Amino acid sequence: MKSWGWGLGRCWECGEALVPNEVAGVCPPCRWAWQAMHGSDAVCQLAQERVGSIVFGVGFRLGSKTQKVVHRMKYGGFPSCGRDLGRWMAQGWPAPPQNAILLPVPLHWRRHVRRGFNPPQALAEGLAKGWDLEMQTTVLRRLKHRASLTRSNRLARQEALRETFGLGDRRPLPHRVVLVDDVLTTGATFRACRRVLHDAGVDVLGGVWLAMG
Repeated sequence: MKSWGWGLGRCWECGEALVPNEVAGVCPPCRWAWQAMHGSDAVCQLAQERVGSIVFGVGFRLGSKTQKVVHRMKYGGFPSCGRDLGRWMAQGWPAPPQNAILLPVPLHWRRHVRRGFNPPQALAEGLAKGWDLEMQTTVLRRLKHRASLTRSNRLARQEALRETFGLGDRRPLPHRVVLVDDVLTTGATFRACRRVLHDAGVDVLGGVWLAMG
């Protein structure tokens, strides 16, 4: 079975014809197979233990099917997929406080150029529309370009992400923010971004992730 690559108008999971406005190009039966986590107390507790902060949304557990969803969003060249997934998540999770700003975790500019877009930003755009919140993309920037940390353990991630993020050129800085990223594993990326923002006087209320590994 193809995981993605079908033409427009067909589910990229199974190839069935889609009706208009299907979420991220996926038909309902395939979407129901996702291990959706909307509003689960157990999920929130587990995610909070990893990041030490409030969890405003986790889309699904990372598994064989949902890994394909994440892969398509990150590497398939479809920013609209991330936006659709963000709107889908916003339907299942209560919105953060209305004065909070959504901040997508930035890519290094080289990786951004290679992919053509930032997947967490696409996700944040969909969340912002669904929750009616503002999103900003120039508050944080990634200072270092490094290899993927997908297979790294907690300690290795923390060390690799040291001094990876810094402030962007956005001024004045927002007062309260919610970080948005694609996958939550150890929480090291969230904590690295939060440290930079806290040092600048920005209150990081919590985070949103499409998937949790």
